Amino acid sequence: MYEKSALSECELVTMRCVWNLGNNATAFNVINMLAEDYGMVYKETTVYTFLKKLKEKGFLDTIRKGVTYYIPKVKEEVYQKEMAKKLLKFWYNGDVTRAVEAVVEGEKLSRKEAKQIRDAVRKAGE
Repeated sequence: MYEKSALSECELVTMRCVWNLGNNATAFNVINMLAEDYGMVYKETTVYTFLKKLKEKGFLDTIRKGVTYYIPKVKEEVYQKEMAKKLLKFWYNGDVTRAVEAVVEGEKLSRKEAKQIRDAVRKAGE
């Protein structure tokens, strides 16, 4: 299992790159994605350190096929849900209504988005 501690911002963005790259997650591809998609330019050794830490924390595994590929051991959706619940508990004392209000306040929701939110709330209340 992986360490449920929150990832640092750098580790999280690095992990996001690995999730997005899927089967093509090499250090080289992660370095490029960090720079191109997130504007985060790091030395190679720094990115290798992020990847090493993620492996130590149980988020990644590696497979060597000429080059090292990084394989997610934790699904992105699982981590998203865990962090959302942690955020809900910490900032809103578990008050879902306050959290939803904070997220949608000032946003212009499409009818489809509003319906999806209503449907999710209805399903949760069943």
